[in-house]
Amino acid sequence: MDEAKADNTQERNGRPLEGPRFAVAGQAGPTLPLDPAWGLTRLSPWPYKPNDTSPLAWWRRLPPDSFHDAERSLLRATLGDVRVLRGGNDLAAALQGDAVAAVGAALGLMPITEVTLPVDVTMSCLLYTALKQDATAALVMSQIAGLTDLGHGFAIELAGSWFKYGRRHSDDPRKFDLAEDVLLIAFRQRQNGDHGA
Repeated sequence: MDEAKADNTQERNGRPLEGPRFAVAGQAGPTLPLDPAWGLTRLSPWPYKPNDTSPLAWWRRLPPDSFHDAERSLLRATLGDVRVLRGGNDLAAALQGDAVAAVGAALGLMPITEVTLPVDVTMSCLLYTALKQDATAALVMSQIAGLTDLGHGFAIELAGSWFKYGRRHSDDPRKFDLAEDVLLIAFRQRQNGDHGA
C-alpha cells in the first residue's frame, strides 16, 4: 500500500480520521492526516531540510518529524554555546533546560513582529523543549508558528505539524481538541489580515 494512504488509525474526538495521509519531511515514520483546516493538503515532501539553514532557524522551518538524534544533538550543542546578555531570567533558565521557563520566554515574545537573533535563541529553546515530547511546548510552538511571519508560505502547515505532535504526546489529548478551534480561528484571522482579534 502507498505510504501516503497507509495508517488511518489516528483519532480526533474519539473518531478515526479518514482519508489519505502524508509523511512530514518526506520521511518514513509518523504521518499526519491530510487536513485542509491546518493547511495539510500536500502529498509532496516538506520543502526544507536541516542542512538548509542554521540550527537557530530550525524552529521556523522544520516540522517535528525532521528531527533525529543528530539534529537534536546539534541543537543542544548550539544552545549550549549561547551566552545571554539580555533576555531575562526565563531565557537564562530556558538555556539550562527549564521547560517552564522556555514556554514563558517564548510567550513573552508575542507578538513577534521581527525575527531577530534573540527571538531565534528563545524559540530554539522552546523547540528543544518540545522535542523532548513536551506537549505544552509543542502547543506553544504551534501557536507562535501560526501567528508569526516566518518568511515562507508554510507557517500553517508547520503550526499544524507541531499541534499534532503535541496532541500525540499529551497526557490529555482532549485539551488539544479544545485549543484547536481557537488556534485555527486565530490563524485564519491572521491570514486574512485581521491582527486585532
